[in-house]
Amino acid sequence: MDNKINDDSNHRSIGGGAINEKPRLYQNKDEKSIGGGDVENSWNPRDNLSYMLHALVGLDRYPNYLSRFGDVSDMNALENALESRLSDVRRQRSEILERRNGIQQLVRKYILTNNGNDSGSHVSEEVEGSDNSMLWSHHPSLSPPKTWLELRARNILKEQAFKVAYKSISKSSLKKKQKAKSQKSQKQMLPTVEEIVNAKAPVDLDPALLEDWMCQEMFDVYSFPLLTNEFCSLVRKTLRELSALAETDEFSHLQLGRRVIDLDTIGLGWVTDLLFHLFIQPISRHLFSTSEKLADCGHTTGDVECDSETIPILDWRQGYVAGYSANPTTSKGATRHRLVPHTDDSEVTLNCCLGEENFEGGNVEFYGLRGTPEEGQLVGKVHRPNVGTALLHSGRHLHAVSNVSSGDRYALIVWARSWRNLRSNTCPCCWLNRRQDSTCICDKRWN
Repeated sequence: MDNKINDDSNHRSIGGGAINEKPRLYQNKDEKSIGGGDVENSWNPRDNLSYMLHALVGLDRYPNYLSRFGDVSDMNALENALESRLSDVRRQRSEILERRNGIQQLVRKYILTNNGNDSGSHVSEEVEGSDNSMLWSHHPSLSPPKTWLELRARNILKEQAFKVAYKSISKSSLKKKQKAKSQKSQKQMLPTVEEIVNAKAPVDLDPALLEDWMCQEMFDVYSFPLLTNEFCSLVRKTLRELSALAETDEFSHLQLGRRVIDLDTIGLGWVTDLLFHLFIQPISRHLFSTSEKLADCGHTTGDVECDSETIPILDWRQGYVAGYSANPTTSKGATRHRLVPHTDDSEVTLNCCLGEENFEGGNVEFYGLRGTPEEGQLVGKVHRPNVGTALLHSGRHLHAVSNVSSGDRYALIVWARSWRNLRSNTCPCCWLNRRQDSTCICDKRWN
């Protein structure tokens, strides 16, 4: 059996397992063509990423960088390349804002259609512009929970996950309360779920509770029961019905089911925030401090050393749902059979299986961390993840999803990044290959 990575040349929009990136052109070292540009004048930063990066670094380092250009055509090529990228930004921004507004209308119609007779389930009138966060604010099952009692009563988290979070935060709050008494400070209260979701209260999870709750599947890959089957079924049902509504003439231009479904865009960003602040941030401080250097903040705030409990090592997140199926269709939001080996644009990735309960296949395979001797070699598999069970792993750990042979498999994915810390002093190349030292041109030594 060949355990090396195999490329997937199938880039169809429905089916297959290609990732959402531009196709790569791998050339032999003896080929003269560079980056697809004109062979006679191969310096073309629009088509060659390396040239573009060199130019950007040059502009940053040298006050009169363009004076080094002997040929005005090279200056023109750089200007055209930058204008082209700026045009891409403007186009994508316009398209995304228009699409988000359309999806907001789709979600509003869905809620009204499905809950029109329920006075407690009306669509909030507070929604304005592209802000979708209030769409579900009055929904009985998908509105953001505010209290610990509500979080438990809504049956969102599996019992052990809830206990790990609640007991850890209670213990931490008690310590703070005792310290506050000794300092004659104001009384410290247990933070609410709403405060945690809104990043108003840092969370520290008890390592002893984490050890009983989590399993190490392989190096840098951990699993733990997280979401209840009931909540997974609710999210899955909602996304399938939204995808089906998006197939109608009124909303077909949005192509909702053709792409992974972003939770912020459909107004369910609170789910991402809950998992990010309550679990991903605090767990990552314990599990990825060595392999991903997440415990080393790498900067100071004023004259104060960086405190990982108050200045989060992970400060950005995106949550979305990806669907795989033995019979992929856009109408159910499951457009792939599988997913080829790839790394994520994240420091840490959470992957929670939403089901369905009866799917077959869809194993998660891991092919080693970037920048290690194991890179590209199969190092382990997680066979048919259980519904509600989450995997937490380095985003730069190569991984794939095997072919779904029967049924549909949905996964809730959360990407977490460290912009203010790790990425603020690491260039994209060093970041991707997990090189971390002061020789990187983006390190504070150079800046």
